[in-house]
Amino acid sequence: MRKTKFTKKMILNKAAKFVQTYGFDELTTRNLADYMKMSTQPIYKQFDSMADLKHELVANYFKKLHYDFQKDFPNSHGLADFAQHFVLYNQKCYDLFLHIFFYPKKKRSTCQAIHDVSHQFFYELIQADPQWCHFDSKARRQLEDKYFLLLIGSVMTHRRFMEMKQESSLLLHLTSLVENLNQVKAA
Repeated sequence: MRKTKFTKKMILNKAAKFVQTYGFDELTTRNLADYMKMSTQPIYKQFDSMADLKHELVANYFKKLHYDFQKDFPNSHGLADFAQHFVLYNQKCYDLFLHIFFYPKKKRSTCQAIHDVSHQFFYELIQADPQWCHFDSKARRQLEDKYFLLLIGSVMTHRRFMEMKQESSLLLHLTSLVENLNQVKAA
């Protein structure tokens, strides 16, 4: 009988499903190995530590998000298009979104990984947008913070708008809110 070789990608995908179901606090090597019905050895072979796995898990979330964005918006108009994509994308993986961004019960190292990866991701996104890339570092940081809060709030609000069947109304308001973020420049 041939043994299954667990790749880094397989482990990350299962870890994402595990986090969606049980949350970050329950993500341990032993719990993940039990969930995947394997020993802990393949996890230790692919990742230096659980902190490394969690960091990779968050980075993988952003990679998938960015890949889908480029696929769905090949002629992107910047942050407004990404905001709509972020809201719609996170409805498909809402539980993972909640565990990454919303549920407060995470270890400090996990929170730091989420902060570092999201900061780098939004920095690159803003640098690629001609409307925003010329901001100095302080203004760019303010924009990142406001944009990030707008995105998180929009995903949470979108859920409610879907229940009320007013999804298109929210997406129009979201575009308007993103466009108004340029008031950061004046502040």
